Amino acid sequence: MIRPPERRLATALTCFCLLLVGRAAHPESFRDRRLRVTAPRAAPEAQPRRSQGRVPLRPRRIPEAQPVLDIEKLRVVDASPFPNDIPTCDVLVVGGGLGGVAATEALARQQLSVILVEPTSRLGGQLTAQGVAVPDENRTIEMTPGTGTRAYRALREAVRAWYRALPGIKPGRERNVGQCWVSRISGEPSVWEQAIWERLNALRSAAGLRDVLLRNQLVSVKRFPRRDQYHYADFVNLDTGRVTRVAAHYLLDATEMGDGIALAGLPWTVGAEARSEYNEPHAPEVAHPEWIQSFTCGFVVRWQPDPPYSIVEKPEEYDCFRSLGEYTLAYDYADRGRVDYKMFARAPGAGGPFWTYRRLVAAVSFRDNPRYRSDIVLINWRGNDFREENPIAKPLAEQIRILQRAKAFAQGFLYWLQTECPRDEGGAGYPEIQMAPDVLDSEDGFAIHPYIRESRRLLAEFTLTENHMAPDPNQPQRKTGEKFFDRVGIAHYAIDIHPAQGEPPLLSPTLPYYLPLGSFIARGGAFNVLPAAKNFGATRLALSSARVHPTEWLAGEVAGHLAAFCIQRQVAPRTVRTTPDLLAAFQAQLQEAGIPIDWEGIIK
Repeated sequence: MIRPPERRLATALTCFCLLLVGRAAHPESFRDRRLRVTAPRAAPEAQPRRSQGRVPLRPRRIPEAQPVLDIEKLRVVDASPFPNDIPTCDVLVVGGGLGGVAATEALARQQLSVILVEPTSRLGGQLTAQGVAVPDENRTIEMTPGTGTRAYRALREAVRAWYRALPGIKPGRERNVGQCWVSRISGEPSVWEQAIWERLNALRSAAGLRDVLLRNQLVSVKRFPRRDQYHYADFVNLDTGRVTRVAAHYLLDATEMGDGIALAGLPWTVGAEARSEYNEPHAPEVAHPEWIQSFTCGFVVRWQPDPPYSIVEKPEEYDCFRSLGEYTLAYDYADRGRVDYKMFARAPGAGGPFWTYRRLVAAVSFRDNPRYRSDIVLINWRGNDFREENPIAKPLAEQIRILQRAKAFAQGFLYWLQTECPRDEGGAGYPEIQMAPDVLDSEDGFAIHPYIRESRRLLAEFTLTENHMAPDPNQPQRKTGEKFFDRVGIAHYAIDIHPAQGEPPLLSPTLPYYLPLGSFIARGGAFNVLPAAKNFGATRLALSSARVHPTEWLAGEVAGHLAAFCIQRQVAPRTVRTTPDLLAAFQAQLQEAGIPIDWEGIIK
């Protein structure tokens, strides 16, 4: 049974008090013991006398400061080994992205104390710090019943309600204020974050959300000696240098790159598995651990019809970047070949114009609202997908170099759009496309955190694979993926690989599929550390589908409920999965919380 930190402290204080009471009651007994321990023994006569000099003591090793990455400011910060604050809680959630926010909300609503820690200055991950405020979803997200948990759907509706209340909004345009064609909802990152904070602030209490630590980077995770159980984690405030040590019953890793499971010593993997490992049709013949999906430094622009124009600085490596062939409006599809997108016109085979692909706010959605006189557009395209290198598990200096290079690559794409991009009417360059740094509230106009598509993945008791979600030509009547006995949620999105260097792209359809509880339980290591984002047990192909906004939220919410269930029942996660009565009770709890675990009633 796990003892709460407060109980361990109370036990230690009780033992110390008993020691003092016993010493006061029997002083002679204690004095005698001390004398027996410290009094020197008489040496035998035949033994020569020892030197009376003191034996020199070994110098005590002083722990050194540990360097960590400040990903928002691309610098190294040294973390002291000595904590300044030592708070405790029921559950520590590391990472304030969609999975971390969902887990925190799920826990706090069940009156478990939670501390949420995020390395940037924003909560919301993909939707906010990474700038992808146009979520990747599927057609059933708008259906009732449909995909998306009750909490995730409520967040979407809060964003729509905010735009609905704005002056000049045209009827119905709040549903997709950007009129984008990649998603059914859009909005500014700040609006999504405001909706997140409103939900979390309502849950602040001693028996709920205790604290949110922004700009705090995870330094280390410690386990109890001789026990596979998480004990505490250290964080450094990236602005003040203060170190906070948090002890809890459970640690939930919702970091963008799976840092928590790695530092906790859980088994993990990254990159592409060989086809022989899981018999996945689209896996390569040999393993490629270096194949980690490209990541994107997003930026937001406005359309400015009149000069003067500000042309972004041309990066030093521009000619090299341009030679890679990614600075283009064309896109290569497996089923329809290359589609040459137009900036404002709709090209044959295209989903729509390039400009409206991920438009956050469309000026035509309003009448006479000065805030939205021009379109606000997120640029998230192959032209700023950086595939040349990846920072996961690299030394800090290498991480910073790679991240800086990726940002320069994205800057080069903007320079190309402004100066070389073919215009629909002829000519080259759209200088009217101007950076909008106020939308992302960043110093240089880029998102404060890169859009990360691939994280470390837990090596779990059960691994979700392509075969559990892909259509089977031998079973054309099958409408869903494999229905697991321990299913804890439903999801649907294509297998979408944004390739690494030397890898072909892949966009492959899937059936509506299920998430198994076994993918949240590590094969070994600390049982009270759980994945809570796009880091649960799945192959690279499977998680290229499950990485999207609603599924990351689902993973965090499931992890939050699992931790709460285990604390309340005083059982381990593995026991929940292997005990039919407990598993049924847990699945019922998920459904009661608005997490659908069956496709029946959604698809016909």
